[in-house]
Amino acid sequence: MKQPFTYFIYRYWDAILASSIVFVWILHYARHGGIGISPDSVAYLSAADNIVNGFSFTDYNGIPFVLFPLGYPVFLAMVQLFSPDTLIHTAPTLNGLLFSGLLFMSSYLFRQMRFYHPAVRLLLLLLLATSSALLEVYSMLWSETLFLFLVLLFFIVFNRYLHSLKRRDLLMAAMVVSLVFVVRYAGITCIITGCLLILLNGRLTGKKKLQHLMVFGTVGIALAAWNLVRNNLISGTFTGVRQKATRTVAENLQDIGEVLRYWFPLTESVPAWTMVAGSLILLIALLFVLHSLLQQQYFSATEHSIALFILVYAAFMLTISSVSRFETLSSRLLSPVYIPILLLLAAGSVYLVRRNNRFLKIAITLLLLSTYGYTQYHHYNNNSHTWEGVSYAGMPGYTEDQWKKSPLIDHMRKRKALFSGPIFSNANDALFFLSGIKAFPLPHKDIPGEIRAFRQNKSFFLVWFFYGDNPDLIGLEYIQQHYPIKASWQFKDGIIFSF
Repeated sequence: MKQPFTYFIYRYWDAILASSIVFVWILHYARHGGIGISPDSVAYLSAADNIVNGFSFTDYNGIPFVLFPLGYPVFLAMVQLFSPDTLIHTAPTLNGLLFSGLLFMSSYLFRQMRFYHPAVRLLLLLLLATSSALLEVYSMLWSETLFLFLVLLFFIVFNRYLHSLKRRDLLMAAMVVSLVFVVRYAGITCIITGCLLILLNGRLTGKKKLQHLMVFGTVGIALAAWNLVRNNLISGTFTGVRQKATRTVAENLQDIGEVLRYWFPLTESVPAWTMVAGSLILLIALLFVLHSLLQQQYFSATEHSIALFILVYAAFMLTISSVSRFETLSSRLLSPVYIPILLLLAAGSVYLVRRNNRFLKIAITLLLLSTYGYTQYHHYNNNSHTWEGVSYAGMPGYTEDQWKKSPLIDHMRKRKALFSGPIFSNANDALFFLSGIKAFPLPHKDIPGEIRAFRQNKSFFLVWFFYGDNPDLIGLEYIQQHYPIKASWQFKDGIIFSF
């Protein structure tokens, strides 16, 4: 019998190779300015810091942390407790480890599929390791880095339950999905997927289905339910202030099309190809689901739960983005279905080659290899374009040179004592992250209560960044209509006003 370490190397040598590429790539991206920091990242970092230093679930302004679930800040706080360095310096290594975990779990999941081939697994892992979609996520301090990891873990543990139908395995799956849900609210898609898999399982009696649904649903929503109740008690809202969507279903579908063009080599000159590609992906997922429903002996197959998740997540994101306003549907928001899609396409490719005669096998294999090569070339173009900016300016966000070398922030950092009194900013997160100065956010245009509270200030400072313009917030024109300018200091990247 092989030694455990030797057996691990033998079984996962391709994942080890892909992980090595990933680590080098992420550390290379972070070499200039560090991990990418967005407004969300500042909120996560400050919340994690407050948890560690005062067990306070608040953000950098001391306001209760309610806009996002607490799972990711708590995770960062735990990392910070055991890390010898700051989170900013630890983040590239942390993200490299999480990305490597994705590759090992993808390797395991593909091996569990009925249509599997070791050579295809190697090609799949190399495709994931060079994916511009995944490299974008794991080059930033985003909750998706943990969310994607937990989603794949959910597939593994729930698939074990589908094979055994034991309460112990069901409870383990429920505990994992509870973590998924408390990291991102989109984790409810894993609960929906799991509940549908229990309901449609022909091996369970009606009574067993009800019992298993109760266990899975109750445990699965426990952490997120506690988070939502806590939010409502301290802020009067379940998930912070949310605005109505301004984009229609048609516009959201167009955004999804843009993401598909970023993920896959689809030409922009023929927009219909994007619609065809999206429809084909959903059709493949639907066929896997229908096949498992009609052939119940294959119901516990890994590809069944993955395919169902793709359909559920796509429907959820399209619905929620048409009801509630948040950032445009982007590669980041849709990234949870990226690996599941590639896993299904890899399994479907093996199926196509195996089901045909020798001549067709050769033809299909050549076509698939050509498509694979073109996709890798597409990744190369995306990554080289990203590297053009990252190599001399750093990752996009607040660790980028245009923010780190801001003359305005440098001025405020050196003269903090001059700015006594309320400070407002259109990018208060950037101001705090780069200078440690706390400022209030400007009110939203369509929330009268925020505007009324803002108008109660008789005098204040306004830090206006040219790079931080947000059309959802009141602008300079509105403020100047109601307040006279007492003094101003102008810099190449913004203006400080005294009203």
